[in-house]
Amino acid sequence: MDSRRTAKDEAILTSVAESIGATLGTIAAKAGSMQKALTEKVAGAKPRVRRAVKEAKAVVKKRANMRGAHARKTRATGRAARRSRKKS
Repeated sequence: MDSRRTAKDEAILTSVAESIGATLGTIAAKAGSMQKALTEKVAGAKPRVRRAVKEAKAVVKKRANMRGAHARKTRATGRAARRSRKKS
């Protein structure tokens, strides 16, 4: 009786292992095709992405410089106001 049960258990385990293997194979194939599709899309979009990043950095830099100039102006006018108050 044990040998019959062992054979049955082995058959079930083999069936489960084959099912798991087939499922993992399907998942791996889908992941591979998805990765390939994404890689192709990114490769085609790279020049546009680089351009957009470059333009965004330029805008940020320009605004930072403008803020710095504004800060320098207000600092200078504040100093001039303090000096005129001291003279009076």
